Amino acid sequence: NMIPTQAQIEEFVLNLKGVTQREVIRIKLSLANQLAVTDSKVGGVPYIPKGGALPRSTDGKPLFMLAQINCEQLPENNLYPKKGLLQFWIADTEDPLYGLDYDDPCSNDFKRVLYFSTIGEALSIDDFISDYTFDDNHLPFNSKKQFALHFKKDTESISLEERAANQLFFEKWNEAFSTQITTIDEFFEEVPNDICEEINASLLKEPTGHKIGGYPYFIEYDPREENDPHTLLLLQIDIDNVEGEEIYWGNGGGVANFFVSPEDMANCKFDDVLFHWEDNY
Repeated sequence: NMIPTQAQIEEFVLNLKGVTQREVIRIKLSLANQLAVTDSKVGGVPYIPKGGALPRSTDGKPLFMLAQINCEQLPENNLYPKKGLLQFWIADTEDPLYGLDYDDPCSNDFKRVLYFSTIGEALSIDDFISDYTFDDNHLPFNSKKQFALHFKKDTESISLEERAANQLFFEKWNEAFSTQITTIDEFFEEVPNDICEEINASLLKEPTGHKIGGYPYFIEYDPREENDPHTLLLLQIDIDNVEGEEIYWGNGGGVANFFVSPEDMANCKFDDVLFHWEDNY
């Protein structure tokens, strides 16, 4: 079995980083008091079009707006629509699962992703605010707080957290070094330690943080099966502490992500979005 040289490893890593680069918009949060109803935000008062109503779960309770992205407030990008508002709604369910259905992660029974292609007159807050109350113990943060979003355009290279990226990595590795490795375990068995460490250092970055696009972060595993069409990271909300306000999923760790197929994204169709979250426990 051929053992790659240092130069070959460096070339391999450089090539892989090139072919796997993805656009990402990183998001920083700050506590906010005054945000317009149509602003990008995490928490806060949702935009509801005049004549519309709060989205509700199948048990009839209003959903909670986790985040709202005003597409015109984003930096120049090829990820989101150019105009309109995208909203992510979850549930303050008992479990507390925030609306996640493990058996059907695309279910809209207790979560919703809504897109408004044009922003018109908003329904008056007074028309729905009395209904818009939640059990904060079952939400990732205090429902009375809102956070402003600060966007930064960037790129991200491969992260082996993702099942599809993992497969691509071994494909490219086997091609380059004529091996037949298919799993991380085999990789660590067959490849000398110093090379494993080098690959670790250069490729195994944890893609954490709040973001749109790029590579997702998973604490345990990627929930998507092989060839799952939901390949695009619509939104990731990570653990955070914003000026003393905690954001967390589950028992204090945790990260949540929403995925959509590129085809649905291109058609601004958001009724088949995969929602996932997990924590350290």
